[in-house]
Amino acid sequence: MISRVHHRMKLPSIIFLVSLALACAGCGYRNDRAADDRAAQDRNSAAFKAGEAAHKVAKETGKIAEKAAAKLKEGAREASAGWKKSAQEDREKKRERP
Repeated sequence: MISRVHHRMKLPSIIFLVSLALACAGCGYRNDRAADDRAAQDRNSAAFKAGEAAHKVAKETGKIAEKAAAKLKEGAREASAGWKKSAQEDREKKRERP
């Protein structure tokens, strides 16, 4: 239960941080093509760091989505098994009645 709450709280924080990083990167936009080329090559630039942060968020979000999909699939299996068991019990009850 704690891990579900942790993931729910973590995702909005990640989205906020990425949005903040992208906003900061956008504030430093220049029309100078040479400056843009230098910034693209500079690993310490805000744009580069924003790109790295977005990539990390995408990877983490993908992992969370995979875990959620696995849990949903398992829940669907359990629901199906419960449905089938209940249907079988209903059929047995009908057979027992004269």
